Amino acid sequence: MKILFALLLVVCGATVFTFDSLESSLLDSGFSWTMSKLFPYLLLGFGGILLAYTFAKGFKLKPKAVKVVIVILLLALPFTIGFALNPIYEGDFSSEGTEVSDSKVTVDPKYDLVIVTIPGCPFCLESITRLKLIKKHHPKAQMLFMVCSSDKKDLELYSGLIAGDFDIDLAKDIEASVKLAEGHFPTFVRLKKGVPVYRWSNDQFGAGAIDSFTEDLK
Repeated sequence: MKILFALLLVVCGATVFTFDSLESSLLDSGFSWTMSKLFPYLLLGFGGILLAYTFAKGFKLKPKAVKVVIVILLLALPFTIGFALNPIYEGDFSSEGTEVSDSKVTVDPKYDLVIVTIPGCPFCLESITRLKLIKKHHPKAQMLFMVCSSDKKDLELYSGLIAGDFDIDLAKDIEASVKLAEGHFPTFVRLKKGVPVYRWSNDQFGAGAIDSFTEDLK
């Protein structure tokens, strides 16, 4: 039991400190975005249960109250540390968006997803990392990062970060694009033959939404 306890400590510690790498490896192995994001938390939760059990069975401590306290701590500690270092934010697992039926925005039919953004938007900048991951794991996905501006200089910052991984351009109809986003930037819009059919705001485009989008590509 003591050897198993030590091994479990190593596994839990490795999971905590390789959280992002583990998630990426699971995506590389074909797991869904939801399961890849959820699995490290499940592993730590189950690891805590096993740590508490193996400690209770393999170690003798007196008084018993001390042992009970340690067992309780071991039960919760792996998940608590993992969650503290890798918190779950609102929308991380979200999939719920809204249907689009009356937008005047039209995009080249080759695109599957258009991301409606505005110049200098910090949340739009943050979304690029997520979009690069989508493109990496789903290279067939055609995405357009669309900036609601008439000044090409507003593309420079975004273009440098995107680095050619997917397309970027100015919105052809700024007013219609802002209306499509309903004032939320970035907004992720699913396209069918160049026509918007479904949209997610930034806090809606979580793992479930990405699963829905990528599953639709198959």
